[in-house]
Amino acid sequence: MAAVTVLGGCGGGVPAGPGGSSTSTPQPSSTSGATPDPTSDLVAPHDEENAAATRRQDPSPSDSSAARAALPTVRSALETQRRRGEIGVDETRATVLGLGYGEDDVEVIDIQEHLGDPAATPGVLVGVVTGPRTCLVGAVTQRRVTLEVDGTGPPGEYRCVAPITH
Repeated sequence: MAAVTVLGGCGGGVPAGPGGSSTSTPQPSSTSGATPDPTSDLVAPHDEENAAATRRQDPSPSDSSAARAALPTVRSALETQRRRGEIGVDETRATVLGLGYGEDDVEVIDIQEHLGDPAATPGVLVGVVTGPRTCLVGAVTQRRVTLEVDGTGPPGEYRCVAPITH
């Protein structure tokens, strides 16, 4: 005679049959009918509220339109600069300022310094404010230029290039 141990909430066991295999029948773990979230203990209780202060703002339709219109011009200028082998902070800042953007609307940050890693890809992170809630955000490295339209950072947090902690 075989003994079967059933643990509460783990499902009902079926004793091994003549072939030596056993099967398990899933049992609900609560009587409410709700399926428990297996990751609920991995997220802080107020994570959504706390993270809200670090999320980018949604650009208005007019902001997005202006940024999309500026994107090819800025990308082309940065690509020309990159092909000359100029991927530093000063060169990139000068390129973007030369397109008519104001000092306060241009962020250029050395990638290795930003990451605190001298082994990181050489180049710069670029942020260009194109509207009240819109930026062009990307990077210039030896291999390529990346640039996309995105919202600005939350007021008081950052403009275009998010700090490494975000």
